[in-house]
Amino acid sequence: MISSVGASATMASSSAAPILLLELAAAVLLVLQRVAAADAVVTTFPGDAAALASLKSAVDAATVPAYSCLASWDFARDPCAAFPCGVRCYAPPNSSSYHRVTGVSLDPAGYSGTLPATVLASLPFLAFLSLASNRFHGALPAGSPLPPSLRVLDLSGNAFSGEIPASLFTPASSLEELYLSRNALTGAIPPQVASLGSLKRMELQHNGLTGTLPRMDAMRSLAYLDLSGNALSGSLLDAPGRLPGSLVSVVARGNGFAGPLQAAALAALPAMRVLDLTGNAVSGAVPGAAFAHPSLQQLRLGSNKLGAVEEAPDGGASSQLVELDLGGNRLTGRLPGCVAAMPRLAVVGLDRNMFAGGIPDQYAARAAADGPTDKWVPFVRLMLQGNFLCGALPSQLRQLKEDGAVVSLADNCLPKCPHQFSFCRGAPQKSNATCPKCFP
Repeated sequence: MISSVGASATMASSSAAPILLLELAAAVLLVLQRVAAADAVVTTFPGDAAALASLKSAVDAATVPAYSCLASWDFARDPCAAFPCGVRCYAPPNSSSYHRVTGVSLDPAGYSGTLPATVLASLPFLAFLSLASNRFHGALPAGSPLPPSLRVLDLSGNAFSGEIPASLFTPASSLEELYLSRNALTGAIPPQVASLGSLKRMELQHNGLTGTLPRMDAMRSLAYLDLSGNALSGSLLDAPGRLPGSLVSVVARGNGFAGPLQAAALAALPAMRVLDLTGNAVSGAVPGAAFAHPSLQQLRLGSNKLGAVEEAPDGGASSQLVELDLGGNRLTGRLPGCVAAMPRLAVVGLDRNMFAGGIPDQYAARAAADGPTDKWVPFVRLMLQGNFLCGALPSQLRQLKEDGAVVSLADNCLPKCPHQFSFCRGAPQKSNATCPKCFP
């Protein structure tokens, strides 16, 4: 006879068995699913693979080193599954098993070839394209816009020529960074560039671009703009609204920009920290508003046609400038007093102008200072050579240490500037016949 306790145990064991079997079956199914997933074949969308193949075939095989990334692209294998470098892919959700190419980035191996239109027209998921620092040449593809998902286009450091196609740029673009620097591009910057509302950085320096700059005030995300080393002309900061107020850095060295700098145009760029117009034809006066700008830290206006410097409206006390370069202009009169009052200013270039009169004691005090005070930091560089400065040397300069600030007073009207002082060395002082009457 079976006891009631034994009967209960038997019944419990019998009911637990099916549960254990179900749990075991579920575990086996999960393992099988994971194995199947691991064994699943990654397949690149055929059109994407064809676009990659067109890029490789457009490169001269003789310029593809055996060690390079492009040499490893073997189209007997699937690009997204097997290419070791240069390609990024992902599987779009709720789609077929195909993987799509989202990034193409070639190493700087010296590849020489052209950029096929299919790379831009047949990769709709492309977000990043870099062919930088190679020897790609020929015209940029025209006729169709950039892929709407493209965020970074870097073709810098190649030999692309011809005009920048206007057809590349549309309001639907998501482009955030555009690098076309150090090529051989010519013609005007197409006004369609201004439709790139998401663009944050645009680098077009060291090409052969000509014409005037299109109005860019609608580019409300643009922070960094470099146009250096072209042949652009027209005005840049003669009126507010030509550039977007979002700009942090404007660099346009070595062009033909002319016209004046207007205080209102500077005020319309409240976030700007760097303004570099070295080597242009900017004329008129340096507005005092530049010295009271709330963000401006580097102001480089050397080698232009500026004729005067306005004093800062508050005497320079609120200036955020760290570097000021006005060398190589046509500036006359006395050295601007507000420069010595700018609390953060450390690098000063007022050389190769026509400044006259004596050297302010405040300039000398900041150059000779051993450290910061509660009002200002010392000058680490003070370039005053090539003017008509005259009179006695400030006593503070005689205390300047050899390992202190870099100061130059050469080629002035300072006959009592002995070569025993490093700041007097260089080009000799001007003759008395050349120097005007000295005023204190």
